[in-house]
Amino acid sequence: MVDVLALGKPLRSALSDGIVRMGRRLERLQHMLLAAVISLAMMAVLMLSPVDQFLWLVQSKVAAHDPSGDIVFVGTDRAMGDPETAHRRSELAETLHELNRRGVGKIYLDLTFESASDTKNDAALRNAITSLGPRIAVVDRLEYDVAAKARLHRTLDSIAGTSGRVLSVRNPNYLGFEWQVDHRKRVNGIDYRTFGAALGGVNPASRSRYEIDYGIDVTKIPSTEFRALTSNNSKSGNIDLAGKTVVIGRGRQLADALVAIPGQHSVPSSYVAIYAAETYKAGRTRILGSLVILLYILFGLVTTILFAGSRKHRRVAYALLVISLPLGLFMAAKVGVRVEIANACAMLLMYAVFRSRARWQQRVALIDQDTGLPTLRALGISMAREAHKGGHVVIAKVHGYEHVLQTLKVEDKASYVLRLTDRLRAADKELTIYLDGHFLGWHVDGDDTDALVDHLEGLRAIFAAPVTVRGHTVDVGITFGIARVDGAGDNLIPTAIAAAEETTEASLPIKVAETGSELDLLWDISLRARIDEAMEAGEVYCVYQPKVDITENRMIGVEALVRWHDPAKGFIAPMHFIQQCENAGRMEHLTRYVLQSACTAAKLLHFRGQPITMSVNISATLLNDMRIVGLVRNVLQATQFDPKHLMLEVTETARITDLKTAASILLELKELGTRISMDDFGVGAANFETFYELPFDEIKIDRLFISNAATSRKAHAIAASIVAMGNEARISVVAEGVEDPRDLGMLRDMGCSEVQGYALSRPISLAKLLEFNANASDDKLTGIV
Repeated sequence: MVDVLALGKPLRSALSDGIVRMGRRLERLQHMLLAAVISLAMMAVLMLSPVDQFLWLVQSKVAAHDPSGDIVFVGTDRAMGDPETAHRRSELAETLHELNRRGVGKIYLDLTFESASDTKNDAALRNAITSLGPRIAVVDRLEYDVAAKARLHRTLDSIAGTSGRVLSVRNPNYLGFEWQVDHRKRVNGIDYRTFGAALGGVNPASRSRYEIDYGIDVTKIPSTEFRALTSNNSKSGNIDLAGKTVVIGRGRQLADALVAIPGQHSVPSSYVAIYAAETYKAGRTRILGSLVILLYILFGLVTTILFAGSRKHRRVAYALLVISLPLGLFMAAKVGVRVEIANACAMLLMYAVFRSRARWQQRVALIDQDTGLPTLRALGISMAREAHKGGHVVIAKVHGYEHVLQTLKVEDKASYVLRLTDRLRAADKELTIYLDGHFLGWHVDGDDTDALVDHLEGLRAIFAAPVTVRGHTVDVGITFGIARVDGAGDNLIPTAIAAAEETTEASLPIKVAETGSELDLLWDISLRARIDEAMEAGEVYCVYQPKVDITENRMIGVEALVRWHDPAKGFIAPMHFIQQCENAGRMEHLTRYVLQSACTAAKLLHFRGQPITMSVNISATLLNDMRIVGLVRNVLQATQFDPKHLMLEVTETARITDLKTAASILLELKELGTRISMDDFGVGAANFETFYELPFDEIKIDRLFISNAATSRKAHAIAASIVAMGNEARISVVAEGVEDPRDLGMLRDMGCSEVQGYALSRPISLAKLLEFNANASDDKLTGIV
């Protein structure tokens, strides 16, 4: 398993970039698959069939070609099959004899005679058909009504004789066009060749279908009128019919015989078969269906998404894919291949819509909709794109921002934020400021951190005055977090935000993010998970600093202090990992561990005959609910330690959010028999209000006053007054941080008898503590460690 901490920065950066790129590729693939599924559904229901048919017509016009000239249409404007006009059958017989005389190659009689007339005229027509032998074929018609019910119109055998038969199938699509015809069709037990296939000289055994090409100008198809073929007509010599194939059918004057073809609203129905035959003769029967084109587009998109390394390359590839469709349409038309690109175009269009929507959402995410300011995400993108090599990223944290927004009207919120940005631009009117919730951020050129801190101090002075929004004055609390561009790696903005989160208006208004090595930062991230393992492995342990009564020269108590020695990192600073525990919500677990270790050690000291008091630090963050009471109670029960010898030192009282709640919790702890101590009295929020509100049994004077008492009258006066106050209130007073043995006499003179510090002993192990206890005497109180 790869250890992320062991990876170099370039490799980890590349890994991070690779993950981001992979996420974007997956998003594009998702959009592509969604577009493909929708296109397949549209293809299944033929939704875009009208578009394909229009494009087929375009192909036909693009690749327009002349007919072969081998097929001649002879149209009659009279109803030849009507038995009431029997003489027309004799006229047809004469025309057939004339065509025979002219040496036609083949005749297709696309007229049906379903009823007999008088014997003479039927016999004349039959004899004319018979005289042509295999050079004539009778065309039967199969038509479908609106209910898709088929009806066969068939010439009587008494008229057709033994001549061949072919079948004309009239079954247009919902647009009224016939784009495909069958090679063969079986009707009423009879296996027919279709009219178009026979006319084109094709006699396949299969019942497959083929496409009709309507690329021939209808006016270029040789045609003549039925009357022009009579032997005594002067126009009969206009067309050379020798060796030609002649189709005799109903002409343009018979309305019920007219059909629509692409580009023409009304042509004789025989023209559909003629176009089908000309398609065969020109070799234009091939087609690339929608599925094939869709697979081509899918392959192109997948290749582009996976292998195009930049936006520019992707755009070029997308453009080539789009251009390839109309170009392919044109080229296919030239070689006689019909293509169905409507669904592929729809897929590309939907993919483009999905991608455009995603990019629009990204752009929207980069702009705050209320103020119009770019977001911090936009700052991150800008920093990565411009590759800044120096400077700082500053994040301003607006305190009480949510409360202000709750108070202001909706229309005033943007005005409030923009007034804040105006003040931030006091020194640079062109400064681009980015917004994200209660954070405002920007990039500053220049590597002088101290100068930047001074500038931000000046900005804080500007914000001391409230802003005015629609006549309302609003106080502004603002602090700043700073991250150096050369020190925060790839996480500039999160680093600056983390620094801003640690700021406070009172004590730390400006925080510069630490610039430790990236390995250290990564180790910190995993620290929270490692600490539980460290406690189980014994890497986290307690050391003990004695508390001595200097008037009696004896040890009266010890303070348990937690330490961590990591096999890889060595000693970890207590403040560092304790803060991480608080951030991770593991403070209770660490407190239980230390409390149990301290109570066990104290029992051993008691067993050795020294009934000392054991002091254990309790973080103020635990004084928010009663769980700490149960924790202490359980440890006391588990160790059987006498609670009257347990002193709980409350540290960082500034972090107590509710003094009343904290007071009730401390009273519950006192009910257990423990005593309560106030650590670091006199500095920060360890002040008189806290001292007054909370039930302390002991106060510890901060080392700030003790270490300076010998040289500073103020420090001496403060320390002395605290001792006097403690004595007056009958509360124990401990002087901590005593490093100079010469200060011991001064403390005796003040009346402070309880002392703790390096002047007496450093924090030591339990074994050395036992040694210290055994050797405690007038001449061995100092220098033990």
